[in-house]
Amino acid sequence: MRVTAARASPFTAHARQRQSPKSSRRAQSIRANAVIPSAPTTAPNAKKNDRYTPLPNVPEDRVYWVDDVDGLKRATEVVLALAAAGTDENETSTSVRTPPCLGLDAEWRPGDNTPVALLQIATREEVFLIDLLATAPRSAGESLNVATDELLKAVLWSEGVYKLGFSFAYDVKRMKASYSHLSVWEEKSRNLVDVKQLAYAAMPNKTPLRCGLAVLTRQVIGCLLDKKEQCSDWGKRPLTESQMAYAAADGYSLCLIFDKCLTMIEDEAEIPRVLRTVVELGEPLRGLPRKVKKVRALAQKQAKKAAKRGGQGKPCQFARETPIEKATADVVNSLESVGKTLVSGRKGAVDLLSGDTPIRTKNDGRNVDTWANAISLFVSVGKPQTRGPTSFWERDGELYMTWDGKAAGAHDSDIARVGRSKSAELTPESAGEATDNALLFVRRPPGQFMFCGRLECVGAPKSNDSAVSVRLVDGERVRSSDTYYQLIGCRLAAGEP
Repeated sequence: MRVTAARASPFTAHARQRQSPKSSRRAQSIRANAVIPSAPTTAPNAKKNDRYTPLPNVPEDRVYWVDDVDGLKRATEVVLALAAAGTDENETSTSVRTPPCLGLDAEWRPGDNTPVALLQIATREEVFLIDLLATAPRSAGESLNVATDELLKAVLWSEGVYKLGFSFAYDVKRMKASYSHLSVWEEKSRNLVDVKQLAYAAMPNKTPLRCGLAVLTRQVIGCLLDKKEQCSDWGKRPLTESQMAYAAADGYSLCLIFDKCLTMIEDEAEIPRVLRTVVELGEPLRGLPRKVKKVRALAQKQAKKAAKRGGQGKPCQFARETPIEKATADVVNSLESVGKTLVSGRKGAVDLLSGDTPIRTKNDGRNVDTWANAISLFVSVGKPQTRGPTSFWERDGELYMTWDGKAAGAHDSDIARVGRSKSAELTPESAGEATDNALLFVRRPPGQFMFCGRLECVGAPKSNDSAVSVRLVDGERVRSSDTYYQLIGCRLAAGEP
């Protein structure tokens, strides 16, 4: 473990919050319409930001870069010590207003299929930057994998410490998708506090639930959080000095927000109840209720747009639906359903991947669905003794499948796309496109499809051949499903056919 500087600067107390004067919406609208489109529009924001002090950087001797077993063990010891203090009734170093807490955040290179590269774990005294690309992949080795697993268990499973995040549940799903071989995912995370939800509970009249971490930091503690590095390349090593400073500040700001919110709750006896409620609520819902007028106005606006696009006097049936080839599949959230049986056939698969977005599909005879960022394979198996175009096999405890794209009615572009499929667990850069997710759905007619998760190509098709060999990335979870044996297990060969 080596100590790395975020950026040398004094670690001063955060600035007091200052409220900006309110201006009427009508005046803002008039000013916005008066601006020439090509004219710069950053001046108003700059004046507004001058009212706040930048969030101080964490000192260099309190930021630790962790990429080896010793560093992981050191971080685990710190987390376990905090958890023990939170459960020890005789511990005097903690109080109701300063319970043990950890600020958690994760970073990854922009893209749908990129692994989580960095995990920030911040206490009130120090920040650990965990290089997951070096410690979590299978290729890192057993000792690093075990040490990473123990650290994540201490962080996510411990009862005596509050785990602070900003929509961190998605970060957990992303880590699970990136490193599914770790055993930490066998149990759910405990004591997760979404600071946005906590801020709303502490000062409901001032803090909206629809805001980013930078806005929340400014509203609660009166400091500016620089987010310029948010979408930078977090997979590149070594990280820049600016990235290190951003990562440390991002995690530490959660601890500052947490402490400030607890001071805003006047009745100290209410703090445990408020924290329990926030933990139970989880993340604020994306679609919060609106006033009836706004809902009706929005519906009328959408209906007019739909009628215009459909060319009819009434809304066109498909006007607000997104063609599947232009829609983005929600791969990360869909992994919660691996091993489960879907309803409504292929439509159920589309509903699983689309979330709340209406999708327009077309029946063109292919047993594939092509999304903007993924391709779904639909495989129907027959009797176990019948040899079909798709075969399943096992090697070194892993599940594999050989898929004949031509027999499935797939186009050459579909087969090539499956040939480029990769798992988020892979550390090296891929030579293929960034949108090469492949997902598998299997059924035995007339039964329903079971979602088998992600695929990773291990053998691209040769010339004049349309067969592709893939690994079932989420094979362990598929094995635990009720229908695994009748769909795959009874057809499993000992080696590649």
